[in-house]
Amino acid sequence: MSLVKIVIITSILKLSSSNLDTIISQLSLVLKVRSQVYYGFTFDRFEALNLRNNQPRQLIYINFSEEFKTQHDEPIILITILEEDLNFNLQTVEVLTSYLKDRQYNDILLLDVNANITKSYLQISKSYWDAGFSNVLIYNLEKELWTINPYPHLDIKQTYLEEYLRNRNNRNLMGYPLRILVTNDPPHCFVDELEPPNSPNRYKGSIITILQIFADHLNATFQPVAFPGLRRYSTTECLQMVANNETDACGSIFIRTYRYATSQPVRLNRVAIMAPFGNPIDKFHYFFRPFDFYVWIGIGLIVFYISTLGTLLHRWHFGNWDVGQYLLLALQTLLTISLSLPKSLGCSRIILFLLLFTVGFILSNLYVALLSMMLTTKLYQKPIENIADLKAENVNILLQQHNLNPNSIYGSSEELRERFLLVEELLHQQRRDGLDPNYAYVDSEDRMDFYLYQQKFLRRRRMKKLPNPVGYTWAVQVLKQNWVLEKYYNEHVQRLFETGLQNKLVEDVHELAVRAGFLHFFPTQTQTIEPLRLKDIVIAGMILGVGFALAGICFLGELLFERV
Repeated sequence: MSLVKIVIITSILKLSSSNLDTIISQLSLVLKVRSQVYYGFTFDRFEALNLRNNQPRQLIYINFSEEFKTQHDEPIILITILEEDLNFNLQTVEVLTSYLKDRQYNDILLLDVNANITKSYLQISKSYWDAGFSNVLIYNLEKELWTINPYPHLDIKQTYLEEYLRNRNNRNLMGYPLRILVTNDPPHCFVDELEPPNSPNRYKGSIITILQIFADHLNATFQPVAFPGLRRYSTTECLQMVANNETDACGSIFIRTYRYATSQPVRLNRVAIMAPFGNPIDKFHYFFRPFDFYVWIGIGLIVFYISTLGTLLHRWHFGNWDVGQYLLLALQTLLTISLSLPKSLGCSRIILFLLLFTVGFILSNLYVALLSMMLTTKLYQKPIENIADLKAENVNILLQQHNLNPNSIYGSSEELRERFLLVEELLHQQRRDGLDPNYAYVDSEDRMDFYLYQQKFLRRRRMKKLPNPVGYTWAVQVLKQNWVLEKYYNEHVQRLFETGLQNKLVEDVHELAVRAGFLHFFPTQTQTIEPLRLKDIVIAGMILGVGFALAGICFLGELLFERV
């Protein structure tokens, strides 16, 4: 609006009379309102007021909230007449609350055509304020204007039109309490037990910090409302406390739906899976590797190859077949047992020696060396990259009760749902907070990043965030229906998002949690020689036990054979 236009409008306001028709016209002009809505059962009472302005008018007597959402997107002025019965006026507030759902910033003009209800102005104004209507103007027979003076304490005051318009968007709340539900729900909200109980820095978190900055910006008082037990509350519990007027907003992130009032979403919340980075491979796995099917096929092919070539050489020199002798030579070579070659093969004896040395002895020792290295070195599984790897490694995704409804909204696939394992909340918290690599976890990306921050100084990470998210949701906060500060808060969050400060607050909460003792770094692994432990000699003990068992079986067999 240009400076000339402001001067003209101000001059008109000062020079104009205080009659009702002029007030409505001036409100429509300054607020750029093109429609006036009258609430009542008949239009006769409004016609008796002799309103002469040319603005479009509409009389409502039924719920038109759905029509408002689809057809009336522009601001309006709602005009209604006060009755002598206070209870009837309070019922009107309830009706208008349902009619003007999420439209609490429209101006409401109350017409007092009675002579003796001035004493109830405060109670009526308080009802409209509690319902979320902050722009309320009362006009009476004495041509007086009254309005709400909410800060720092709710009151009413006599005003004039110019002052009402000037203070209509007042952002100085003068210490007005901003009630926020707080609990331990990191990284959005958590309690710093190191701070005194009454300290303003006792409650931290990405959402709490945003709300604290909002309170400072409006000169309001951040008033935390602690949830009983400081446990993570559900959406139903949050909505119940908001409905009971115990809090104005909940200091956590929720999923955007149309079943309850929320803040305006500005960013997508990615749903990520936190999976094992690659667990150590059990040494028993390599102990049984020599008995793998493909190993036996390789041994059989080597034995067949050596015995076949040896038998052909023998047939070439001596004219007869001797399969048993060369089969025994092949087995002796693989077992690295001393052997003696036939002496009458001539030059073919060198060929046979090279065959046994390269195909049998070298390959056998390479396999034994590789197996020994695996048994004495800590090896790890291949890192998990997707849901298919989770299924291949038989890793379950731990869920708690809070995750059930969000995962139904995420639209998770059947392949993902079959890995879900529902557990108690306490067990889930212990496994997730300690980054137990025997399980995987699914939650919002900022929550996954929060707990992964613990392994910042590890040489080898325990867990990792899978690159492909499994879903997207709008990140919002639950607010009181028709909250008077809703528009200001949405503008505040939008501004933080556009400047990039919102992402900065999400990152800073990691260090805040460490300083508060709510998050602990895992000890850095040292490059030192670890002492021999009992589990390191289990395999050797098993091999020794199997050897003794075979020796005993052979001994018993010899005894029985002698008696026979």
